Amino acid sequence: MRRLTVVVTLAVSLMLVGCGMIPGVGPDPRIQATPVATVTCPETFEEGHAEAGLVPPDFTAVAVLRCDPYASREDVDGVWSGALLERLEGDLEPVLAALASPSDPRSLGPCAAIDYLSPELWVEDADGRVVRVAVPSSGCGAPKPVGLDEALAALTVVDETFTPESLVESTAATDAGCATEASMLVVAGLDAASGLPADTDVPDGQAIDEDALLPSELPAWREAATVDGARLCDYVAGVRSTSSPAVTSEPNVFVSVRELAAAEAQAVLADARRAPAAPSCTDAATRWVVVHARLVSGESQPFTVELDGCRRLVDPAFQPRTASPELLDLLTPAG
Repeated sequence: MRRLTVVVTLAVSLMLVGCGMIPGVGPDPRIQATPVATVTCPETFEEGHAEAGLVPPDFTAVAVLRCDPYASREDVDGVWSGALLERLEGDLEPVLAALASPSDPRSLGPCAAIDYLSPELWVEDADGRVVRVAVPSSGCGAPKPVGLDEALAALTVVDETFTPESLVESTAATDAGCATEASMLVVAGLDAASGLPADTDVPDGQAIDEDALLPSELPAWREAATVDGARLCDYVAGVRSTSSPAVTSEPNVFVSVRELAAAEAQAVLADARRAPAAPSCTDAATRWVVVHARLVSGESQPFTVELDGCRRLVDPAFQPRTASPELLDLLTPAG
């Protein structure tokens, strides 16, 4: 009996001393948050950023600030992506209680390879100071079901600020029948026999599944004589919003549209068809034009040209070519 008592006592002592080694048992890994003067929305994690943690016990909360870094808003220019900062007020006790729920220690076992997005939350006190709070999590980093979503939903949004970052859908471009941005998509050279990238190593005698071709047939240039006009969509870098002049959109945004008659469009397509393969180049372009060659059949053959920088032309098969000076003269807007 004495030996059994000693063994039990030793086991309990090891559990108390080394509980941090047992999954699901141990202290909350979150630190206590340090009050700062302003909210960063979205959090940039630059040097000196406010580290998320627990609300200090002497912090008198008066509001919750919630940051959505993936918000969108529409104005006269179109649809913008950006960050939305909301101020929520009401009964904060359920929110504070949920945030104070302990996080689990890091699991020592296997975890699913999943990234979890927790809300960016801040709590403000009566003096205007804020703390960035860490949401309780499981041992694998998943948000714990502690009633936080329900507590936040019971609050009232009393103010919000949207900071636009990039124009994702331009009203002017849509009205003109153009895309918001000029695409410069380029793919690797494809082997004509297999449809795979030219440097792909295919073992001898191994069959290639037809579904794996990338793609099985790429579009080709049309004959210039089949064109009866063209629409030119113009783009430049660093376009500013008329309603938010401090905001710029990168890499390029639609600015205007032009039309070419049949003879001009045929000359453009004939020159584009002769463009040689482009050499390696890293010069950044600031102006682009997307040519929508209109075919007599009613179809359209689009291709993109850089008007400066490397002055590349991306053909219908997404291969980079070099635009000739004559082609650039034909496509560059007057003035």
